[in-house]
Amino acid sequence: MSTKSSTRNAVSGTPKADRLGNNTKSATPPKDDSKIIREKRAERYRIQGIARILFGREGHRKKLEHPFNYHRTAKCLHTRIGEVDVKLSKEHKKAFYTGLAVCGSVWSCPVCTAKIQERRRLEISKGMDKAYESGLKCVMVTLTFPHMSFQKLDDLMERQRDALKKLRSGNPWSKVKAKAGFKGLIRSLELTYGENGWHPHTHEIWIMDSTTNAEWLEKEILKRWESACKRAGLLDESKVEAFRKHAVDVKDNASNSDYLAKQDDSNHWGADREIAKASTKSGKKKGVHPFQFLVEFDNGNEESGERWIEYSKVMKGKRQIFWSHGLKDWAELDEKTDEELALEQEDSADSLGLLTKDQWSIVLKHDARAIILNCAEVGGRKAINEWFNRHTLTWRLDAETGECIEV
Repeated sequence: MSTKSSTRNAVSGTPKADRLGNNTKSATPPKDDSKIIREKRAERYRIQGIARILFGREGHRKKLEHPFNYHRTAKCLHTRIGEVDVKLSKEHKKAFYTGLAVCGSVWSCPVCTAKIQERRRLEISKGMDKAYESGLKCVMVTLTFPHMSFQKLDDLMERQRDALKKLRSGNPWSKVKAKAGFKGLIRSLELTYGENGWHPHTHEIWIMDSTTNAEWLEKEILKRWESACKRAGLLDESKVEAFRKHAVDVKDNASNSDYLAKQDDSNHWGADREIAKASTKSGKKKGVHPFQFLVEFDNGNEESGERWIEYSKVMKGKRQIFWSHGLKDWAELDEKTDEELALEQEDSADSLGLLTKDQWSIVLKHDARAIILNCAEVGGRKAINEWFNRHTLTWRLDAETGECIEV
């Protein structure tokens, strides 16, 4: 395919003030102090594109009329639902798109996940602040259980759900809550994959009376969690000794700062980050986040692609963050869905110009969604126009096939 220059204007007849892609002189971008952030964003867009490929392939296998309907992430920030606009926030100077489908999947979309988890982290932080301001305290409780490489994810998730329900049921649990002055909890579901297969576990913030003895609480939790896991089929007698050493971890007076809970690479994370930003974890011992499957598939590992499909199918529709009934009202927080958070913009923004249907197709053809946002942040409208002048003026969208073809 040729990339030779052309004088053809991709947005001929469109006012310059409203459309991008008009010929402009080269723009000199200001110093970029956010290179690492932009590199991470580019990687999220890249692996989201890999997920789209896998979902589309699975849709073909299922003989769907529209294969990319297999999973909503396949259309996220890819499919137009109106006029695509490139905007730049006035306060944070971050660029983003409007006019595109947004999936809001915290499990399957690396782009939406980053935004949703950051919003959830802020909610959790506010909830913890409210607890301490009210004379209560936060205890961080991590609950895990034995797992083996041969076990299927859907079976493990069902058994974990059953064990969590059993942990918090019956008169003995009511007595524990009463003695601890239990106000409520915030639970995060985390899922990694390692040497022993799928590893579902939870991180929970328990809000309770400030005088509650953490050692007593840990013993009570361990006793009840062991019983719950046995009854749910997650624990047999041969693993009880190891279970008692590792299955329950309690951190008293958990802080929402960034320097409390240790990560496996010796970095420090606050409790609010620990339970909201699960996808950042890596390392063979604890396992990797399933997003790593997309990277491995892109490197030729078909098994990782199949594992990704298994994961996305099982986790579809599941909540990552759960608050006890009434706890968000108590913390004076609004109830918002993941989809609402994915679409939310906290500050006003300026439009840098609309992209035509042809132009958006060119952006996709060059896998340049992140590049356009980088241009917007670094050089504004001029930088975007310059990119189009270099890359797109020799192409147009074929109305019948929907593909880009050479002019």
